[in-house]
Amino acid sequence: MADGPWTKYETKSPPVPSEGNIIADYGRAAAQGLTFGFADEMEAAVRSALDSGADYTDVVKEVRNKINEFRDRSPGSAYGTEIAASILPTIAAQFIPGAGQALGAARATQLGRLAQTALKGPVRKAAVTSGGQGALYGLGTGEGGPGGRLESAALTGGLSAVGGAAMQKVAPHITSKAKELLRSGVPLTPGQSVRGSGLLGDAIATIEEKAASTIPFVGDAIRGAFDRARAGFNRASVNEALKPLGVLAPKGKEGTDLISYGERTLNIAYDKALKNMAIRDQGPLFNAALKISEELNKDIADDFLDRSQRIIFDRFDDAGGALRGQALKKVQSRLRKELKRLRTSGYNNETDARKADAIQDLWSVFTAELAKQNPRYAKQLNNVDRAYGNFEIIRKASMRRKQEESWTPVDVLGEAAKADPTARKSQFSSGRARMQRGARVAQDVIGRSIPDSGTAGRLEATKLLTGGGLAGGIYADPIIGAPLALGTMAAYSKAGVPIARNVLGMGGEVMRRAVPAGAAAISQGEMAVNVRRALAKALENR
Repeated sequence: MADGPWTKYETKSPPVPSEGNIIADYGRAAAQGLTFGFADEMEAAVRSALDSGADYTDVVKEVRNKINEFRDRSPGSAYGTEIAASILPTIAAQFIPGAGQALGAARATQLGRLAQTALKGPVRKAAVTSGGQGALYGLGTGEGGPGGRLESAALTGGLSAVGGAAMQKVAPHITSKAKELLRSGVPLTPGQSVRGSGLLGDAIATIEEKAASTIPFVGDAIRGAFDRARAGFNRASVNEALKPLGVLAPKGKEGTDLISYGERTLNIAYDKALKNMAIRDQGPLFNAALKISEELNKDIADDFLDRSQRIIFDRFDDAGGALRGQALKKVQSRLRKELKRLRTSGYNNETDARKADAIQDLWSVFTAELAKQNPRYAKQLNNVDRAYGNFEIIRKASMRRKQEESWTPVDVLGEAAKADPTARKSQFSSGRARMQRGARVAQDVIGRSIPDSGTAGRLEATKLLTGGGLAGGIYADPIIGAPLALGTMAAYSKAGVPIARNVLGMGGEVMRRAVPAGAAAISQGEMAVNVRRALAKALENR
């Protein structure tokens, strides 16, 4: 084209970049991700050490030029490989015990841990952890002298901090409460395990619940997973109740079979504890009962002494002046029944409420005297009594749903509140009642019910899981929907749930671990270069 007024706008063809060495290019990109951007220095150090004619500085420049050429030639492959490699420790940690810790050490996660001790809250912790890792990544990828590296560290660290905080709000992960239930043997669904972990976690849990009562076949699979989670909670609650006895319910038992197992276990434990125990001297127990009666109002004092005589002291004659074995067991059982009856009627009758308090005092005195006269077996009996009190809450919770052979965390919480003997239910209101904590954790994770009526949200869930939403139409797309439906049904099968749950939790962790590498890629882009130039110019003008 001849020279003229438009010459300065003439477009010139860019030089054709070399194709490079595919294996070397991808290898260097992956190494950068694994080493937080220090792979170029490592390669230069090794090559200059092995070749006396190679200068370290020249080799570093050569390696960095090749890395940059790969990024210019194929940015998606280069940065994608680097980011993927940066999250390999997370993936390895899921399958190889110790791999995540070993690789994580190389990635300087201690920077985040040190900062976490000074901050509270998962979002702030995520910001500090990602910021620290990003700063290290920026330090490794920065070029030039100390000033250039520090500048790169500051920019990458800042981007990582913002990205880490945002990702903590968005990415799903298996919550600490879910992990607690999983350790106790509750097979949580994928959605239950990530509920409350972030925007995506809540969305997944919501879609899961709505799909369970909406989509044919798929909903059946999800409801089956819900049922297994509830059955797992039932077994875990029985195990928690019987924990003082050091026993676990056999696997496979559900509903009434679990309750029957608990009752048999307690009966055996009581027989074993009481067969070697006896109250041979009734004097201290009799004097304690008299003292309690003296402190009562006259309208219930005689009733209390009469009950004490019938429940306890009349039974001493059955064993030659001592109270032992089955007689002790009958006393324990009768005290429980009397206390339960008086507590129930005491809700509407103030006199019966005071009688119940007196029987409670008598029971405490009886238990203390039994332990005093049988110190060798006192701890064993105390464990049985604790397990009995716990299990009564579970047994009553199981009776709340007449049409079902299972119970929910809400049922357990209701019975835990009823069993609180303190005035104004102070133990329950402060979170210290029997069986309350475990039921509260389970309620937060699995205790929400699924509405029965159809809603717009359910229709959206149906469209999404059957392909209608992805195709943009109202009706399901069988080409897309069939594989999605089959995959979902497989994910919610008994064998598929733990796999789907771990994959979902790992996916959220991968999203968070990718933040520093992603921030490093952004900090090396054209926009970041312009920001650096503007900052440098501003500093020069000062």
